[in-house]
Amino acid sequence: RMEQTQEQPLHWDDPRTKLNLTLMFALVVVVIGILGQLVLLIMGISVAMYSWLTNPRQFLIYPDRLVIIYGRPRVKTFPFETISHLETLSLPVGERLRVRMVNGRRIMLLPKDSDTFRAKLDEALDAFHGEQRGTDYAKENELDTAIDTPTEKPLDEVPPEENLGESSSENDDVPY
Repeated sequence: RMEQTQEQPLHWDDPRTKLNLTLMFALVVVVIGILGQLVLLIMGISVAMYSWLTNPRQFLIYPDRLVIIYGRPRVKTFPFETISHLETLSLPVGERLRVRMVNGRRIMLLPKDSDTFRAKLDEALDAFHGEQRGTDYAKENELDTAIDTPTEKPLDEVPPEENLGESSSENDDVPY
């Protein structure tokens, strides 16, 4: 018999909404399908399974990873070495926490307490990466300010009103 010790998370939070309306509607369709509509039964079961496996149940922060628990059996682990940085998005429907991955992927999180969750996740990322993470950001910011600072001598350019319709010379291929 093997004894397993479970590591306690540094912080955890539940999703902003516990009520999963998609799952509830899908189960109503399943009930209607049981009453004689085979197509509705299959559609209801399919949507219920999709909803169960894609809606988070809990967010856990460990010293070296972020774990998102979905409906059983799905648990998704994101090691900190794969996380680039965090962003808070202010949208008309409320604030969202977006995790940017090193490979460019983005994950949207909706914890109940976004501010505390972000602070705790930032602390854990800083502790994991040590001082390196802060210096990388400082170097990036230095580059940004160097690019944004105007030159002392104005460049001979076409006046803006004559420049309509042309694309900017900036790199517009920025992933959002």
